Amino acid sequence: MLLLNLSSNSSVSINGSNSRMFVSGSCDATARLWDTRVASRAVRTFHGHEGDVNSVKFFPDGNSFGTGSDDGTCRLYDIRTGHQLQVYPQQQGADAPPVTSVAFSVSGRLLFAGYSNGDCFVWDTLLAKVIIICL
Repeated sequence: MLLLNLSSNSSVSINGSNSRMFVSGSCDATARLWDTRVASRAVRTFHGHEGDVNSVKFFPDGNSFGTGSDDGTCRLYDIRTGHQLQVYPQQQGADAPPVTSVAFSVSGRLLFAGYSNGDCFVWDTLLAKVIIICL
């Protein structure tokens, strides 16, 4: 049996391309990549958010993942390099509502972000521009 300490994590997503890999969002403003073959420690930790990471979701190709945070941003990270690829800020400043959920379209071209105020933004992942706002 594999036992991982995920007590400070708020969201988990399994890699569709490799079911041994999963990513978790955490209350310390990080996301972590895990491999079930490596016991009790994350393979990589991803930084960049300034608030709790409430939601994580693997990109359809399994090589990257998106996050949503209390800081009001979504971010896209590459699991191979560990680099942040993109930031999707709903609005600038302290008034940005927390992101509570994220999802990708089948192609990965669209990022869907749900916010605590009930809004839903649809982002073009390549251009980092909002294309649809559902209020």
